[in-house]
Amino acid sequence: MNKYSDSLKFKNYGMVGFYKTKNKIQKFAVGYSAPSEKMTTDKVFNIGSLTKTFTAVLILQEVEKGNLKLNDRLKLFFPQELCQNKNVDLNITIEQLLRHRSGLGEVLVDSLANKSFGNPYFEYNYTFLFNKIPKPASKPNTEYKYCNTNYILLGYILEIINDKPYSEILKERIFEPCSMKNSYAYYSKNIKNIAHPIYNNEDLSDTGFFQFYKNFVFSAGGISSNSDDLFKFFTAFYGYKLISKKTFGKMTDFGKEKYGLGLEKYTINNKTYFGHPGDNISFATRNYYNPQTKDLLILMSNNYKDTYIGKVVKDILYYNNSNLP
Repeated sequence: MNKYSDSLKFKNYGMVGFYKTKNKIQKFAVGYSAPSEKMTTDKVFNIGSLTKTFTAVLILQEVEKGNLKLNDRLKLFFPQELCQNKNVDLNITIEQLLRHRSGLGEVLVDSLANKSFGNPYFEYNYTFLFNKIPKPASKPNTEYKYCNTNYILLGYILEIINDKPYSEILKERIFEPCSMKNSYAYYSKNIKNIAHPIYNNEDLSDTGFFQFYKNFVFSAGGISSNSDDLFKFFTAFYGYKLISKKTFGKMTDFGKEKYGLGLEKYTINNKTYFGHPGDNISFATRNYYNPQTKDLLILMSNNYKDTYIGKVVKDILYYNNSNLP
């Protein structure tokens, strides 16, 4: 939106928006995708924790195939004789992981201080991450507490039962069926048309390494995509092309909480929206889908802790201002 253009230019970063309402699609791009490079609507961003919705879809596909049950316990995939981290209760279920009700401690710190972000020689392997899971925050299934550890373990489970990397499963079951040709299981500065991560007017594209996204944040926050590809994903997802309507019903069974199976619920102006936010090192993604009207809003920014996305959401969803330019 042009009224934020000067502010974003001053801060050296930008934003992309995609808004579908009825049969009309509007796109906008303001600010910069890199120093001295104007933002365009086709730029690719790391989508952060929106990755969790993709991971949840892949897990639920396995449930539909009969390869998994929601009440399957961790000990089925992480036998105690091999996985001896006493901080992990191996009776935690897949559903508890999906709903962030496992009580597990947070293994991932999404910050510039994370040693793995700027170190290409960091140790990335399952044993390291599993054994680094800290003391639990609470007992299993006693409370909702958002935690990346849950979805990292779900990614491992997908790899264990499919005997192939998460990135290949993602490509075969979501990217290719949805014709998402500008989507990746990781962020890299060498991805074509990538938006550079900006923090305090500094370009961080040469600071981080793809291993952090591909092998560390992984199935909890590693994916990179653009707004057109996300629209393809959401169209297939909300149209029951990736999972059945019945399974989608389980996914959106929120109970008394705002978080279902890899999806959040929002109430804006007395209207219900589904979506999942994504924040990672110098990227922010927001998405809102109205199941009644089928309106869809996607916003993507290349700035750490962006302060304008919330304002744009209010402009469009709270005030019904669809005049994006």
